[in-house]
Amino acid sequence: MAGLDFTGSLAVTTPEQTVQKAKGETAYLPCKFSLSPEDQGPLDIEWLRLSGPDNEKVDRVIILYSVDKIYYDFCEDLKGRVHFTSNDIKSGDASITVTDVQLSDAGTYRCRVKKAPSVANRNLQLTVTDFTGSLTVTTPEQTVQKAKGETAYLPCKFSLSPEDQGPLDIEWLRLSGPDNEKVDRVVSVCLLTVTKQRSHCTLCSSLREGHGSGSPSAQACDPYRVTRIVSDPRLQKRKGSSKFFKTVQKAKGETAYLPCKFSLSPEDQGPLDIEWLRLSGPDNEKVDRVIILYSVDKIYYDFYQDLKGRVHFTSDDIKSGDASISITDVQLSDTGTSQCRVRKAPGVAKSNLQLTVFSKLLLLVTCLQ
Repeated sequence: MAGLDFTGSLAVTTPEQTVQKAKGETAYLPCKFSLSPEDQGPLDIEWLRLSGPDNEKVDRVIILYSVDKIYYDFCEDLKGRVHFTSNDIKSGDASITVTDVQLSDAGTYRCRVKKAPSVANRNLQLTVTDFTGSLTVTTPEQTVQKAKGETAYLPCKFSLSPEDQGPLDIEWLRLSGPDNEKVDRVVSVCLLTVTKQRSHCTLCSSLREGHGSGSPSAQACDPYRVTRIVSDPRLQKRKGSSKFFKTVQKAKGETAYLPCKFSLSPEDQGPLDIEWLRLSGPDNEKVDRVIILYSVDKIYYDFYQDLKGRVHFTSDDIKSGDASISITDVQLSDTGTSQCRVRKAPGVAKSNLQLTVFSKLLLLVTCLQ
């Protein structure tokens, strides 16, 4: 699946990339984004861990930001290790750090930014190695004392060998805590050219503040255990795909009912967030538009002129488990794949439905034949 699937004017400006770290180090996963005045819905950001041949499956929700609150520590093995790096996420920085990375942290991560009607994704690959090779930091630990206003020189000399084949990656971190176990700040650095297997690093750039807040209780990680779309026995298997779809067929001008029933469990602690998306692409990998969404007891719709006044949730009590919608006066242009996506962290589930709209005239001609 492509790393950047978007609709509207919202854009994730960070390029796709691979982050390589040795076990025990801190990984910085960047995600910078830009908004525009057309984006009117609540800002919603989630970091997901993906799996599958095409990264089509969501393994877990890593951390999320919704309506000015941060939710994290969903998974016991990540407890206390994942934080947003910015104190002002709304300014366009949804980057995170993962401290003390383990081999099990390696994989594909997705930063997903939504502010209706816009949605944008970016995938990043985290690689964790189990060894440090022959690289050695030759500078001993030391204390540097300076008066206010003076310039502090923090030495860091290291040596490499021909066995070190990966890209050169250097970080300066600001630590805190009784055992320096917490990363307060990630400091970017300038890298000098390595010659004769020896070089040095020079501190030269700005600081990115780290923080985290609003953590629900930690728990074993199994996002599909708690939030799920209730299966429908009428689902049909689409040819050439292992996924199941319900197909809804309507004549032009009729009302289409798109069902989406879901169940929750006490383990789901985050805010309830529901969105209906219009998909496209050979594998429905692209989000064309946000049709309607429910977030923190509010409904947002009428994002597009051609759907204005035609899309509504069918239930007055969505939280009871019914996120079904109706589309009135369906048009031929409404034909396509729609996705109902339900999230109440750490649970996430989605279901696709195919809407086919045909012309009444075409149906009449077929019957006469």
